[in-house]
Amino acid sequence: MNSPTSASRSRRTLLGACSLLLAAGTLTACGQSADSDADAAGGAAPKADAGAFPATVHTKFGDAEIPKTPRRVVALGWSDQDALLALGVKPVAIVKTEDSFAHGVGPWAQKALGGARPQVLNTTDGYPIEKIAALRPDLIVGVQSGLTAADYTKLKQIAPTVAYPAGREAYGTPWEEQTKLIGKAVGRGKEAERAVANVKAGLKKDAETYPQLKGKTFLYTFPQAANGRVVLYKDDRTKVLEQVGLKLDPLVGKAAKMNTFANSLSMEHLDELTSDALIVWFNTPKDRQQLESNAVFKKLPSVRSGAYAPVDRTLSQASSAPSVLSIPWAMDKLLPKLAKSLG
Repeated sequence: MNSPTSASRSRRTLLGACSLLLAAGTLTACGQSADSDADAAGGAAPKADAGAFPATVHTKFGDAEIPKTPRRVVALGWSDQDALLALGVKPVAIVKTEDSFAHGVGPWAQKALGGARPQVLNTTDGYPIEKIAALRPDLIVGVQSGLTAADYTKLKQIAPTVAYPAGREAYGTPWEEQTKLIGKAVGRGKEAERAVANVKAGLKKDAETYPQLKGKTFLYTFPQAANGRVVLYKDDRTKVLEQVGLKLDPLVGKAAKMNTFANSLSMEHLDELTSDALIVWFNTPKDRQQLESNAVFKKLPSVRSGAYAPVDRTLSQASSAPSVLSIPWAMDKLLPKLAKSLG
């Protein structure tokens, strides 16, 4: 099997909680065999839309031809399982993102998961083709993934495979698009549309509930102690926050370009983080202690006003891989504190 490219590894690391995919780990089997574990997740599929199948789903690496309602779905994207669960589809396998997640999913997805126990696949060294084949899937989705053309070629020989759309990059498909693409693949396009509309309505309601946020500048950052820099994000996590009225600080555009989803500043320029609100995710408690003890950091306007929100690995996963399930959960955690301090 092929290992992920260095570019994919870099993106997963910087994307936040997705960096946890790179940590060493073992396949979680929940004390059952592959087949029994998969059966606990798969089975009766929710009723598909009339005329949904056969379906053709266009992706970057080719078309997925899906003849009928899939019953055994493997989710290889870092939040694809959320979209599936929101649509009533319980995957037989998902990828490992966080060691602390019960049965491989975040707390925002536990209710939708119910009693299902999907296999949790370790993708540190690439996608485990043999283990995926052993699960006997009739659909593989890797919309929010790092799939390469070589990976896709192998996977499509196992089952119809839905990668990210043409024009999108690895881990770069917006949550709305992700949900609708997966919805089409499982024959639940109408439900996918409703799920997206409900989340957008929720964000609009958040903006009305917290008018203090409107027009206030913010930054979503990550301190890289190893190289003495601060990552400034400009991706889906910041776009979601803009939908509740916040405004991304122009500093992001002035910082050194890293890639398509983040720029960075030297720690020597920490005093330039003068946004009204500051969100910082930390990989470890030690990283947080180190930054919060910094004299310059203590004097930042957002820190002094209380509009500083430290984010742990779980909340980072929820916000950096936004989905129809994680967005409402993340907003409930972030917005009340920010609104109170900004008000």
